[in-house]
Amino acid sequence: MKCPKCSKDFVVPIRYGMPGPEMQQDYYEGKIKLGGCTMDVNNPDYYCNDCTYEWQRGKRNNGHYAEE
Repeated sequence: MKCPKCSKDFVVPIRYGMPGPEMQQDYYEGKIKLGGCTMDVNNPDYYCNDCTYEWQRGKRNNGHYAEE
């Protein structure tokens, strides 16, 4: 998957909830971004490690349309 803003492919999913050991390990390995314990329908789904852009799957955000 590529970032809809910068087109780089250093994108990871954002995970929500209390992180257990597996989620913590994925975070330390750079496989996910921790989004916090509170979930909301407006929370972003993905994070670009290159430009720090966050977006929701299939929604327009700041003029960029993100596909999964």
